[in-house]
Amino acid sequence: MKKITLLAAAFAVSTFMNAQDVLSHSADNTFTDGGGVACASDPDETPGTGDESTSDNIWYRNYTPSDFGYTGDFNIEGANFFIQFSDFSGNNPTHDYTVRFYISSAAFPGGELTEIGSIALQTSVAEDEVLVEARLENAITLPATTEIIVAVDMPDAPETPDNYDVRVGINGAGQNEPTYLTSVDGCGITTPTPVASLGNFPNNNAVLDLVGSGSLALDSAIASQVSLYPNPVNDVLNVTVPSSIQIEGATMYNILGKGTQVEVSANNTINTSSLASGVYLLTINTNEGNITKKVVKQ
Repeated sequence: MKKITLLAAAFAVSTFMNAQDVLSHSADNTFTDGGGVACASDPDETPGTGDESTSDNIWYRNYTPSDFGYTGDFNIEGANFFIQFSDFSGNNPTHDYTVRFYISSAAFPGGELTEIGSIALQTSVAEDEVLVEARLENAITLPATTEIIVAVDMPDAPETPDNYDVRVGINGAGQNEPTYLTSVDGCGITTPTPVASLGNFPNNNAVLDLVGSGSLALDSAIASQVSLYPNPVNDVLNVTVPSSIQIEGATMYNILGKGTQVEVSANNTINTSSLASGVYLLTINTNEGNITKKVVKQ
């Protein structure tokens, strides 16, 4: 029976990552510090001697798109992360694993996880230090206020002589939310647990980013320069925006939440004559994001 313990990877690598539409909790997405903490076997209890093999490990990150400035709906498209793969056997093995997406019944890491999508993948030493861009076949659309959990689920690797070590890459530059780990069979970690609380593993921050798309809220400094007049309005509503802002569309919502697209003229005016009297919320879509303002129709 192989002895399973929490082991930090004893390897160092460096690669640069640059991506669009990426939500990250890493202070720096550059892969600089090797592989993350994982439950693994190390028979001679000396890291880096080539007898190691990883056990079952799942790394987690949690994201709420609205915390990143997204409004309305957010489309989950996939995940970006690095793999560290060390082939000690020399047999050029492959390893099957899964990227999973969850929502939770309570704020993560509490609550019960419900899987909403997954991506089956296979890796090998050829992907060592390489950015993995895992993409769903079909995007999953959820409100931007939804907490989304992305996880890389790695089954255990074989023991010697066919052993290898495979894990998610890290960056030690810092993070603004914890990295979580479970390893049910290997270490008995049955619930997602912050890596920092598992032992002396400082700066062991998984590079595990959520990829998607949605509408970004307008920067507050720019939003303060957007005005509507007259308000209350009888017929024509004027929309004033900074010269750097281009209006791409607008929707008027009544108090019941029913939305009606309204046309914004070339002069940035909206004809409200067909609207019933009442209070509305006007959402303006721009090239810099969205802004919502109250409109009173007389």
